[in-house]
Amino acid sequence: MNITIVNAIAGICFALLTIEFAYVLYKLAFSNRKRRLAFLKNFKVGRCAVVYVIAIPLYLVGHIYGGTTFLDGFFTAIHQSVNLVVLKYSTDTVALLMGDSAFYAATMYYCFILVAFNAILFISSLAGQRIWRTLNASYVRRCNKDKLFIFGWCEQSEQLYKSDTSRAKLIIDELTAEEKQDLYVKKIGYVPRKANNFVSVIFSDVVKRSNRYVIVINESTQEQNIAICDAFVHEIRKYAEGGDENLEQDIFDRLQIYVFGNPQYEAIYTDLQKRACGCLRYVNKYQRTAIDFVKRYPFALFMDEKQLDYSTSLVNEGVDINALMIGFGKANRQIFLTSVANNQFMQPGEDGPVIKQVNYYIFDKENAENNKNLNHSYYRFKTETAGEDKDKYLPLPEMPANEVYRKLDVNDNTFYAQIRSVLESNKKGVNFAVIAFGSDLDNIDLAYKLKEKRSEWNIDNFIIFVKVRRAHDEISLFNGKDCFEIGNEEGCVYDISALTNGWLYSMARSRDELYSLEYDYTSGTVDKNEIKTAEYVEKCRKACYKNWYVKRSQLERDSSIYCCLSLRSKLNLIGLDCVRKDAEGQALSNKEYLDIYSKGFPLVPRKDKAELQGKPIIAYDLNFPPSLRTNLAINEHQRWNAYMISKGLVPATIDEILNEKDERGKFTKGKNYALRRHGNITTMQGLVQFRKLIAEKFGKSEEDCDVIKYDYQLMDDAWWLLDKNGYKIVKKEKID
Repeated sequence: MNITIVNAIAGICFALLTIEFAYVLYKLAFSNRKRRLAFLKNFKVGRCAVVYVIAIPLYLVGHIYGGTTFLDGFFTAIHQSVNLVVLKYSTDTVALLMGDSAFYAATMYYCFILVAFNAILFISSLAGQRIWRTLNASYVRRCNKDKLFIFGWCEQSEQLYKSDTSRAKLIIDELTAEEKQDLYVKKIGYVPRKANNFVSVIFSDVVKRSNRYVIVINESTQEQNIAICDAFVHEIRKYAEGGDENLEQDIFDRLQIYVFGNPQYEAIYTDLQKRACGCLRYVNKYQRTAIDFVKRYPFALFMDEKQLDYSTSLVNEGVDINALMIGFGKANRQIFLTSVANNQFMQPGEDGPVIKQVNYYIFDKENAENNKNLNHSYYRFKTETAGEDKDKYLPLPEMPANEVYRKLDVNDNTFYAQIRSVLESNKKGVNFAVIAFGSDLDNIDLAYKLKEKRSEWNIDNFIIFVKVRRAHDEISLFNGKDCFEIGNEEGCVYDISALTNGWLYSMARSRDELYSLEYDYTSGTVDKNEIKTAEYVEKCRKACYKNWYVKRSQLERDSSIYCCLSLRSKLNLIGLDCVRKDAEGQALSNKEYLDIYSKGFPLVPRKDKAELQGKPIIAYDLNFPPSLRTNLAINEHQRWNAYMISKGLVPATIDEILNEKDERGKFTKGKNYALRRHGNITTMQGLVQFRKLIAEKFGKSEEDCDVIKYDYQLMDDAWWLLDKNGYKIVKKEKID
């Protein structure tokens, strides 16, 4: 065989090798991650064989050139090509040709290089997933970034994982091969969970390092959730009970654990929270979506001067407010309770404003009023005060809402007739429907039908809310201003910023910090100049933050959150609204806001004109004259009553207010969260009686014992509170 033919064959092989190499590089460089990994996976099923096939003619011509017969050279070439698979390179049998043809030699070495490249890809296809997982997990644990560890893999966990762009993060779970491949394709870091030993691994890192750790527990079963929580509690208690207060404080500052728990087991999670030294936070996703609904769509937002007197904040005569709850499962029960605790209205009465109950028409195929959770919470007030001697109590408030239960399936042939009867009886007022009886598509489909019925019945004061689990941008139903999606979990629940530091929770804590500073200032227990220093403010902030989770109960925390949640509704009652500072709308100055809100009853600062964090400290006395400002305070107290009743608290008796003591021997004044009682669940007139009783009992002035002033604080400080948290007050634009 002459050298020309040899070089021609070598040239063909060189070209084929180059084409294969270029193809591989193209697939690796220009495919997305999913296709690239799928391409690599092909190396395990013979994709890499092309290079070894091309090596056969290269070896063959070398053998023939050296004098070997065709058949002997062919079988030897196959043998040597197979050896290349294990990187066993051999040039002895083709050394003569390599010495005579530099091009052939270059082609042969080029083939060897591509064989090595193939081997790397083959190893990557076999072990790349495990290597990547191990290296990524090691990086996450050891890098100098804050951490996010999510126990439990599901679609919602993926949403949480992707929403966090700043922390080093891992999913921890026992996964199937398909799930591991899916996470690898999506470049989501994960490690297997071996019982609860990873809890101790994480905790040892927390103790040794200075990073902040966010742990999310979202397992497939409540038993797994509780077991992992308990493992963390065990680790936390070891250090909390070890006597090292600095270490305990350090762990609290840097470790936040969030557990998604079924509200059916709320008592268990509440107990775990108490034992976790403030590091564990129970997350009720139904409550989160309900709060998001009330925050975005308070009922008063959809009411104008036909239904409301903005100058008094009261509902006009003859106006009813109806809310139709279609379906009464976990989602709508929580929406009902959250709405009752926030959507409170007042109307004119003989001796001042009185409650205007929202009518909740509850449609469900079951007897929805028979529910153990409602009996334990909302209906406890009604059942335990019914038939009691009313003289035992301060004046009892009315139930915060009027519920009408109708056992009726959406498929019943009288369903639309009953809906129509409710709507047509209230054409002067406003009607809402909250649809949450089935899947997203079931709920959306019914919304389409009700929207058609609204036109058919000629009813224009009917707003429809549709509970969905994810956004449905493809649905034209939500393009108008009379039908709205609510409950999209991706934005309000499974988002790391909303989970760890939502603006509503920040606002509630900022109020807590401010009033703690004000107490220190007005009580005279701390030097007034020291209180105004940055060091003291930071010290107070840290103390309030820890007390928020360590000393305050879930009920107390939620009370502060619901108070801030009601702020927008109260603004809507007087023709105002609040929006983000970067949103459209001309912002009202503090003076412009106060000119509307406190007209006829202005805020009076302390004589020393003291300010804390840029807000004047307001002086309160016992003079609360009729005014818009007073009406909103009455509304706030009724809202607080509604919240307490929704949580199952009942009024303390007069005897309990005067004589009950806690385990430390301190008078409770009727406030006993352990037994779910409170002495202030009463009317505004009842609060006047309360302060007189307390003043007489403890020999203090009524001014010192007054609690009515606290009902004024939210709206008195509204402009400051919103401004501090990135919001502004604007004129309300009614959603038509």
